[in-house]
Amino acid sequence: MEEETTTTTTTVELELRLDSNGRTAPAVTTDTPENATNEELIDYNSKTVMTSMASSSSSCLEDSNEGINKRRKILDDLLFDCELSDCGLLPRTFWMPVDGTKPRFGLEQMALEIFHHHIPPTFSYDKSTSGAEWWVQIRPSPAKTGRYSMLSPSTEEDDDDDMAKSGISFHWDKDEDLRLMMGGSMYIHPHISTVTYLTDLGAPTMVLTARVNNFTGEWMVPFSGEKEEEIEGYISCPKQGKHLSFDGRYLHAAPSNFMKDGYFEEQCQFSSSSSENTKLLQRRHRRVTFLVNLWLNYKPFNVELFPDTMVDKMTPVCEDDDLGCYLFCNGASSDDDDEKTNEAKSIVPPCPSQNVTFRKNKTTTLMCNNNKEEHQKQDETQHLDDAIQYTWPLGGCDSNETIRVHVPIHVIRNEMIHGGNVNLAWHTFQQCTKSVEEPPGVYLDKGSDEKAGGGGVGEGSTTEIIVEAKEQEEVDETTKDDDESSRNKRQRGD
Repeated sequence: MEEETTTTTTTVELELRLDSNGRTAPAVTTDTPENATNEELIDYNSKTVMTSMASSSSSCLEDSNEGINKRRKILDDLLFDCELSDCGLLPRTFWMPVDGTKPRFGLEQMALEIFHHHIPPTFSYDKSTSGAEWWVQIRPSPAKTGRYSMLSPSTEEDDDDDMAKSGISFHWDKDEDLRLMMGGSMYIHPHISTVTYLTDLGAPTMVLTARVNNFTGEWMVPFSGEKEEEIEGYISCPKQGKHLSFDGRYLHAAPSNFMKDGYFEEQCQFSSSSSENTKLLQRRHRRVTFLVNLWLNYKPFNVELFPDTMVDKMTPVCEDDDLGCYLFCNGASSDDDDEKTNEAKSIVPPCPSQNVTFRKNKTTTLMCNNNKEEHQKQDETQHLDDAIQYTWPLGGCDSNETIRVHVPIHVIRNEMIHGGNVNLAWHTFQQCTKSVEEPPGVYLDKGSDEKAGGGGVGEGSTTEIIVEAKEQEEVDETTKDDDESSRNKRQRGD
């Protein structure tokens, strides 16, 4: 006689308010104007800055051997903490509230510094439902204990998986559990996504101004001009202490094939000596990034504080008066320190970048450095020789969609040498199948398992909805194990 599997259904009622840009908004009160917004106070543009953790930084410590050694020791401690928090037995991401909760260790302090660096004290938001969601990515993943090593399948035929061994697949940051509960078509994004590089190694981060509809998952791109669609990109190459921020609604990845064959393996090599610990050197020779998503007026499902039982394993918050901060001085200040916080922000200039614009028959390269601009015109032949089309699958989206992008690979690899940045703009974006001749641009190839769109709420007005999300829990233990494995392996990255 077959055993019956019982199913219980839990109904979760979620009150969610989105503004006209698809971002989470605070609840309306009797004193709030219907179309009130203060988003202009936040910089959503893709950009990078150098933090106090940069090896060449002297903003918080004097440039001396003692100061350099002190920074090195702090960074080594943080790399160890990153390895602990990346363990596959722990939750994937963690929450750091901004309601006055004190950070218990260095990584929580860093998350708070990042939040207050980007969110001005004059910005109005609900502190009880706002905070920083943080996690780390380590490539190559630490053997036996690293999340990727423990939970990812080791199949040679999986191109997406192969890319993720040294990079990060294309994805949108979102409330992962809510998307799963809503059948895969609901995308609620953080206001800002950030990447802080703790080492110089590995693949660059690529951000594209491609979005999806919050309620249908359909692709959306900005329009430029009357009929021409334009999509922009930003590429940030790893550099220790560099901090990348961008609009949390944007598609992004860390494509490992931007690197030459064998380049990453060469970067990860080191020679051990009797005076230095081998494990310490191994931590320094990985691609380690500290990821923080800034959520306003909304807390993603099932993202909680780092477990109390593991706090004593982490490095306590540094209270060295000479240090003052990990990334941004006064970045974790309260509202009482508004003046100091604003002053600290004003002395963190954005990093320079090289700009490349693709058109149908030419490309324009613009180097921006210390307000000096040098224009270089390239003819069509040179442009087409330099622009290489890459094809990548979309990771963690339960679809067969792929994205094809023309990029100036030589420009990118030149910037990788010194941890630079590249701004890109394409005047061609199409959702189509590959044609024989197509101008350089960004192309989305939809898979056969594409979910049907339609019925979503578009932009142009503030939307307030109440969602009933149903989550099924199978009593059958095998099914429960499969569900948990799938949930743990979903793609989160930079």
